[in-house]
Amino acid sequence: MVSLPDTHHALVLSSLDAPLEVKSIAAPELIPGSAIVQVLSSPVLAYAAKLYSGALQYPLHPPMTVGGGAIGRIVAVGSDATHLAPGQLVLVDPMIRGRDDPAKSILLGVHGGLSEGAARLMKGDWRDGSCAEFARWPLENIHALDEDKLKDGLGYSHHEMAYIIRFLVPMGGLAELDVRAGDRVVIAPATGQFGGAAVEVALALGADVVICGRKKDVLEGMKATLGPVYPRSRIDAVALSGTVDTDVAAIQHAGPVDKYLDFSPAAAAGSTHITSCLMSLRKGGRACFQGGIAQPVPIPYLHVMFNDLVIGGKFMYEREAIRRAIALVESGRLRFELPGLKAFGLREWRDAFAAAERNGGWRQMVVLEPAKQST
Repeated sequence: MVSLPDTHHALVLSSLDAPLEVKSIAAPELIPGSAIVQVLSSPVLAYAAKLYSGALQYPLHPPMTVGGGAIGRIVAVGSDATHLAPGQLVLVDPMIRGRDDPAKSILLGVHGGLSEGAARLMKGDWRDGSCAEFARWPLENIHALDEDKLKDGLGYSHHEMAYIIRFLVPMGGLAELDVRAGDRVVIAPATGQFGGAAVEVALALGADVVICGRKKDVLEGMKATLGPVYPRSRIDAVALSGTVDTDVAAIQHAGPVDKYLDFSPAAAAGSTHITSCLMSLRKGGRACFQGGIAQPVPIPYLHVMFNDLVIGGKFMYEREAIRRAIALVESGRLRFELPGLKAFGLREWRDAFAAAERNGGWRQMVVLEPAKQST
């Protein structure tokens, strides 16, 4: 079993005016309510280069170690741990909530929250993220994995297990919509990292899925890949034309839709697909927004009113969604392959960031392997 050294290597953001740097720093200190994990695989965000350069203007509070969720192995646990123990393989969740006020939250290593109360979390005990050999995490954000099932039974490597983290956000949205077996769910756009992951989770939950996007060949490729894996579910691929009536007819080809999960990026603010998907919903249907559009979008007001539609949003996910996602993977119901997975050492972070930016589609993933940097 690995012991915690006095120092370790971490990818540190000292200031938004200075570049990232791999440094040797003091190992994280164990405090009540926490555990120390050895980081085995840390997924790289597609926008990491823009995030840590300050271009995205996310609230960050350097100096800090960067990096969000990860797969790791527990090295030490606080005195108040009742289930977690050294040696366990775990998923660490970056969605840190205030213990005295869960409404105040940050994404550890990624986003410092939208209030001064939230900022205290990143300025204080939860300053440092997962792009390091070791990291401290709140006990409630550490989720035990069944290593026998995932590694020995299903054959996933630690880096492949990191793909489970990709499922968490869409699971949050699908849970918000209460998606169940037999539901017909439209997901748009469906070919990006999170939209594609949402398709996989929805199918694993037993839903029929309509996958929408601009690239017909990519949509058909997804359908061809996932169809044999989920033969009991129907997958319809709709290449969006930009004409609302045409797209509504295509989406409703097999019948009205029960639920709509949206992952629109900021660049899609002027797209017609939101209107098309909303107008495809059956009476009493529900929609959930989880994308990144930062400006108002048109809503078909009368259609929403006359059809009793419910439109909501979901930022990230709740704790139960994490356990559901892990359970789906461990049971073998949610299956995946990552033939293009790319792993880099910590000192190769520039190459990793560039690769992540280039590979932002479905089932494309880049990870950092912090232990590799010292070899």
